Amino acid sequence: MQRRRFLAGLMALPALPLVAHAAPRDLSIGIYPGTGKADIVMGDFRAYAMPFGQALATSLGGKPKLTLFRSIRSVMGSLKSGRLDLYFVPPSVAVAVLDHDYSPIARVRDQATGVLVRRKGATVTAVALTEKESWLDVMARHTLTRNKIDKVKLYNFKTQEDVVLSMQRDYAQAGSLRSKAADELVAKGDYEIWHPLPTTPDFTLMASNRLSEAERGRLGAAAVALSPAAIQQLQQTIHSKVTGFVIDKAADYQTIKQAMTEAGY
Repeated sequence: MQRRRFLAGLMALPALPLVAHAAPRDLSIGIYPGTGKADIVMGDFRAYAMPFGQALATSLGGKPKLTLFRSIRSVMGSLKSGRLDLYFVPPSVAVAVLDHDYSPIARVRDQATGVLVRRKGATVTAVALTEKESWLDVMARHTLTRNKIDKVKLYNFKTQEDVVLSMQRDYAQAGSLRSKAADELVAKGDYEIWHPLPTTPDFTLMASNRLSEAERGRLGAAAVALSPAAIQQLQQTIHSKVTGFVIDKAADYQTIKQAMTEAGY
């Protein structure tokens, strides 16, 4: 009797590691929604972003652990200390994340577009930009350099609304805006398109290379398969247009990276 119990116990031992391995793991996801949404109330952020997080975590049999970043600086601090599994960030931030052993796995379907606008007939002596290292800041600096416009003062503000306000108060005669905001301002009649900014990939989902290639593939597929309702909710947390995701494991960030180098970032 004792021998049978001993053998039965031995047979049960190999099953123990499998049970432990099957336990759900947290999937840590950091989201920086851009300056236009950085002040979102935490409760609203979690409610709107949770379907997105749950879809990603479920693809790996885990649970989402969401982190909201309110500035680019806080994202950089996270990369240096407690690195997360995933970052969902604007394109200029994605370039920085790439340099910390992460890979793009999916991006929002719509490209990032923007323009430099100026007051009609004004001589530009100052240009208003958004937060340093933001896409609008980096691509505006790149565009000014390419057009040999170097004798102007550059001022950084937190949001696009601040950029518009600075122009309306004549603190700056030109500013860098995403296409939608620029179109709305130009439609009022006092401003005009000055220079278009280069078109690049927009918000991107970056995965740590600690995850296996198969895991990164499942996460990308989960983003692409998001329901319309989940996409609509995610849009409430992101200042750029989000109509869906596409798989992109080789998104071209070369122009942004060059622009950041030029700017000394």
